[in-house]
Amino acid sequence: MTQESLENELQRLPRDWGVGRLGDLPNVQVIGYGITRPGAHVDDGVPMIRAADIQDGRLRSDEPRRIASQVHETSLRSQLEVGDVVVVLVGRVGEAAVVGGEFHHWNASRTVAIIRPSEPDEAAWLSLWLGSPAVREWCERQATGSTLQRTLSLAALRSLPVPIPPVGPRTALLRAMRLLEAKTATNSRIAECATELSEAHFAREARDSKSWPEQPLASLVHLTAGTAPRPRPDGDGTQTEGGTAFVAPADILQSELPHLYGTERRLPKGKEGRVCAPGSLLVASREDGVRAVMNQVPAAIGRNVLALGPESVSDAQWLLHEIRSRGAELAATAQGSAGRELSGRAFGATMVRWPPSDVRERFARLAERLHARAHIAQTENEMLRGLRGRILDSFLSGRFPGKSAS
Repeated sequence: MTQESLENELQRLPRDWGVGRLGDLPNVQVIGYGITRPGAHVDDGVPMIRAADIQDGRLRSDEPRRIASQVHETSLRSQLEVGDVVVVLVGRVGEAAVVGGEFHHWNASRTVAIIRPSEPDEAAWLSLWLGSPAVREWCERQATGSTLQRTLSLAALRSLPVPIPPVGPRTALLRAMRLLEAKTATNSRIAECATELSEAHFAREARDSKSWPEQPLASLVHLTAGTAPRPRPDGDGTQTEGGTAFVAPADILQSELPHLYGTERRLPKGKEGRVCAPGSLLVASREDGVRAVMNQVPAAIGRNVLALGPESVSDAQWLLHEIRSRGAELAATAQGSAGRELSGRAFGATMVRWPPSDVRERFARLAERLHARAHIAQTENEMLRGLRGRILDSFLSGRFPGKSAS
């Protein structure tokens, strides 16, 4: 779909379609937002969906925030059911996903809205519409607050115009989308398996680490703290095109894989300041641990991001896996109530058992091959995402499905 305004999208709908506001749709109930005071994380508690857990139209289940059972039981309204649509209200406003069986009876945080359609196809259509570029731009224009924490109100979400297509064409569209989603899920699993294999090989190589000398992390890398200003949306709510990728803590914390190929936000040329070269390690923290990724494109880093410049590719691969394997432990180097302010001095003082060069090089060769396989899967998913957008664009203009479609 092209970057048209929502109004233009609605004007080109087929004549036999209806349009209704989300809050007025007869088969949809906007439940509200989630828990405002979830309390501290409880290891054996009930999982809670946060805005960060909704990405690319899917829900993530790894390392969820958990709340006390008592908090969960007293928050009946925000308990999730299969088929609910959850929408990001804070941050990447408008991002949405459908709740599957593995998330049944989880709870939701204040940063998430809960929509309850009456049947599965209604949920799938709403999630697809919410994920379209025109709707994401509309949500960004409706959002308030600073660029650091954009917030979409429930009132604004309820006012979102939603196309109401005929059932037959909608069924054909959703059938095609499910095929694309199945292939996307397969590719995602391939990338995840490649990452898990890399981590397993790292753990095997590190079994002999007790005999290796210890060195402070700062002696192995050039460490830089992020200072780049966060990009502001243009007047129409869209992000700057071109320029240099801007990396915020969320880009690192929400990355499922250890390699970062780009971000949604970019800084114009001349305003990016110091740029981190590809192959740098970018680190951010939150209360449950430190995360690290290796950037594959030039990047400008914002506040609360540390950049580590290793001496070689083999050093970079080893340190990437070292940091990722010690995420919970390294959270002690962060400051602030939410553990998001990384101290460069404290992080650089972290002691690392440093293996011989032949160990690092052997591991790097294997890790690079696994990363290459994961990247192939990621690239194919990018192509599938583009195809999904083109099919939706054709559907909204009445060209899909064609007369010969079954």
